[in-house]
Order: sequence, then structure tokens, then C-alpha cells
Amino acid sequence: MRLPAWAWLVIGSMCLAPLAAETRPRYGGTLTVEDIAIPTTETLVRINSRGGVEPVLAVAWQNDPDFKRWRFSLRTKVVYHDGEPFTAASAVPSLLAALKPRHPDVVVEAGGQALLIKSSQPMPDLLQELALPDAVIARMGTIGTGPFRAQGSAFTAFEEYWGGRPYLDTVLLQDAAARGRADLFDVPAGPQRRILPEGWITWSSAPRTLVALQGLHTDPNLLNALGAAIDRAPIAEVLAQHKAEPAFGLLPQWLSGYEFLFHNEPAAFKITAPPVSLGYPANNPFLRSVAERIALNARDAGIVIQLKSSGDLQLIELPLASLDAAYDLERLAAQLKAGPPATALDRGKPESLFAFERALIEDAHVIPLVHLRKTYAISPKVHIHSSPDQFSLDLENAWIEESSELSN
Repeated sequence: MRLPAWAWLVIGSMCLAPLAAETRPRYGGTLTVEDIAIPTTETLVRINSRGGVEPVLAVAWQNDPDFKRWRFSLRTKVVYHDGEPFTAASAVPSLLAALKPRHPDVVVEAGGQALLIKSSQPMPDLLQELALPDAVIARMGTIGTGPFRAQGSAFTAFEEYWGGRPYLDTVLLQDAAARGRADLFDVPAGPQRRILPEGWITWSSAPRTLVALQGLHTDPNLLNALGAAIDRAPIAEVLAQHKAEPAFGLLPQWLSGYEFLFHNEPAAFKITAPPVSLGYPANNPFLRSVAERIALNARDAGIVIQLKSSGDLQLIELPLASLDAAYDLERLAAQLKAGPPATALDRGKPESLFAFERALIEDAHVIPLVHLRKTYAISPKVHIHSSPDQFSLDLENAWIEESSELSN
């Protein structure tokens, strides 16, 4: 489902304004990074910031009316990092590995620079699936066609890249011992704040990771009471340091357009219930702080919560996979192990998506809490010319300003 134009304008401004370069890009230099994916492989297509499908390694595609047969025309004059030409035949193993779990009878046939993907069952979401990280094309599992080539902890510009050489010479992934000296690093949500040097800026994605409470074997009445008692605003604003938004639905408002329909204010009341245990990943300080906050809200409602490594209730994180609301709902249904709700999902009707999501929340015994943003700190010498979506930074278009230019 596409968003209205005004919504994409707001999102685009939020994501791209801090990254606009004031001087012309230049080639050369080494960028040091922490906890960020380096683009070494590519998919056939990608989803852009407007929710549309864009070519990457595929340049055109068509499907039959039943969505059972898809034909892709592939880009020519593309080579892998080891010099081997990119062909349809070389893409078949990666595509089969990505598609078989969802479409067991899928067949991928290659002919020159064309691919035919077919199944006995409809595949209406195939483009969204092919844009996922799981569907990257690689030879022998690791050799890709992307703008950077891996060489140990360093990633060098791929001179033969079909899209043009990246501006950077090298992207260096910092090891744990060198943390704190990178030019670009992930700023995790949580109470532990990392002080940024003067002049640094931050870039934040659209809210993209759902943090929720799930209790598959918990009394639904207790879950309803707990969901009403939890105050999500302090979790988003204080615990997540403004790197999150309160969540009342599984999908954020920017993606679904109807999350406000799930909204409810925290309610002050008391119930009588036996103690319940709440589990969270032991190595995640943010989720621990969320668990402690939930226990505090629950106590005010008469519910005693015991924090453990695993419990009747479990704190979970579920990242969004695409910019397609229907596809994300179906994927969340599988991840939540609830099975598809009895409510039918009609991709073309927002009211159907809302009914499906509401049924999934009930069937999976889920309490949405917040949607997290991905946030990076960026040195003043680093510029990113553009970004293709609101989920990730585009290192292909990153460049470094010389120290002499910064001082002028």
C-alpha cells in the first residue's frame, strides 16, 4: 500500500536533510565505521523511499495475471568481484535458496540474461521478496557485485562496479578494541548515551523495528489489562532517548496509515492476578530497562511481574522487512508463530489490512510497545550525497572532506 504524497515528503525531509552536502563530492579517502552493513552484494530489485520497486540487477520484469510466472531481464556488463560475468545462470542458486522456504515448488530457469521464476501457487509479493537482504545474489555464497569488495576487515571500492566507482577508496570496519574512533557509528537505543564530539550530526531512519510483549500462554484478560496499563511515552522518550515512537499497532503509522485506530491512553485501574514472569535477552540493556518499566506499570495495576531470562511473557524485537504493509503483516504473522489470522487479507483495501492486523494482535497475544529508529552518528568530514530509502545509509554515495576544506 502506497503512502500519500505528503507523508513521503515528510519522511524524505526527515531522512535526507541532515545529509545534504554543501560542497562538491570528491573521490578518495578511508571511512572508518562501526556496526553498519557494507554494500558488497545486491538484489535484483529494491524498494525506494516512495514504496516503489526500482531496478538493481534486473532492469525489467513482467508477470502473468495469476502471478505464477515472472520473467526478469537482467543487467548486462555486470561482473562479480572475482571478475566472473554476472549471468542469469549464476543467479539461480541464490534465488532458489531465498525463495524455496516460502515457495517449496518454485522453479528458476535461466537463459542468457533472462530469468523465469515460476510456481504452481501465486506469488503476488515476489518483488518485495526479491528486495529483501535474504535475496542477495552472490557466487559461492560471498562473492557479490556490489560497490565495495571485502578484503578482511577492509572494504575497497570496486573499480568495475556497473553503477560507477564509489567516491570512497576504502571503508574500514573498526574492531572492538578501536571503538570510539570511527567516523560513522551506530547509536543504539537505550539509557547509555554516547557523547558526540562537537560538529557531529545524527541520521535516523523511519521507525522500523517493533518492540513488543508476547504471551502466547498468558490469560488474554491479563494481557488486555497490562496493555492498557503500560505507558509507552517514557519508553520512547526516556529509555530509548527519543529514538523510538510509541506503538499501538504492529506497523508504524507511516507505513500503514491507520495505526492511530489502535491508540489508547494508559488506564489507571486495579485487577487481581497471580504473578507472571517476564523474559528478555540478557545482553540487551535497553530491553532490560523496558522490562523494568513494564514491571513498574504493572504493579500500579495490581499485576506482579518477575523478571527472568525467560518467562510467561517475552520481550521481542521484530524489524520490518519491506515498505509493503501487506507483506510485512504476513511476515510478522509467521514470525509470531500465530499462523495467519482467520481474517482474510485483501492487499488493495486498507480496512482489510487493519482487520488482519487487529486479528493478528489478538491471535498472537501481542502488546506493541514502541517502534525503534536506526540512528547513526556522522563525523563533520563525512558527507552522504543521497540515500535511496529511509531504512539505511547509502555508503556508495558517501565521501570524505579533506581537513583543509573543513578549516576554510
